[in-house]
Amino acid sequence: MADSELNDFPKRRPAWPGLGLACLVAVVAVSIYAVAWGPFGGVRGVSTAGAEPLISDGRLEVVTIPVEGMSCGACAARIKKTLKSSAGVASVEVSLERRSVLVRYLPEKASPERMAAEITELGYKATVPAPAELGASEPVATAAADPKERTTAFPVRGMACESCVETVENLLRSMPGVKAARVSLKEKEAEVRYVEGEVTPERLAEEVTAQGFESGPPRAEGAK
Repeated sequence: MADSELNDFPKRRPAWPGLGLACLVAVVAVSIYAVAWGPFGGVRGVSTAGAEPLISDGRLEVVTIPVEGMSCGACAARIKKTLKSSAGVASVEVSLERRSVLVRYLPEKASPERMAAEITELGYKATVPAPAELGASEPVATAAADPKERTTAFPVRGMACESCVETVENLLRSMPGVKAARVSLKEKEAEVRYVEGEVTPERLAEEVTAQGFESGPPRAEGAK
């Protein structure tokens, strides 16, 4: 074949440069994976060196923080997110019905005073409580010191949200002779601890009705 005919053939470029580049990229990728995820990698769990497993730590303490001003799920989620991001906090449980926040925490890293302050900074009203047992709730009918103290409960209808619950509770707690009051939106009921002779169950129900809610006849009273 003549030289002129050979020159007319398209020139083929050797394939090895592109193949070599692909092999190089593969080697680099494997190396990165080995460093990041292999047995000697630090990304595996994003370097848990020095991390403390709070949930399983026996040093955890529990506190229930009363919070006023929560009205919906968004309020609860906001408070939970804030406390969960705090050092030493293992878990947070927010109860709109009880208007309280139960926190499990490490006492050397967190304190009820600091957590209450963080909640207050969000625009709510948190008070510093005494440490409580895990999952403990404080029913109205406990811790009676006066032998004249009694408890009563009566239905409350017309409440639509936690703000209504707060209104009724604040009203009852402000009445003379009332020691404690708890209102349940789910059960549509108010439970009150009061001093006999200073106020009557009927009077309590009348005041709730005067606020625009519908209250029913009180249940039978029980001595403490």
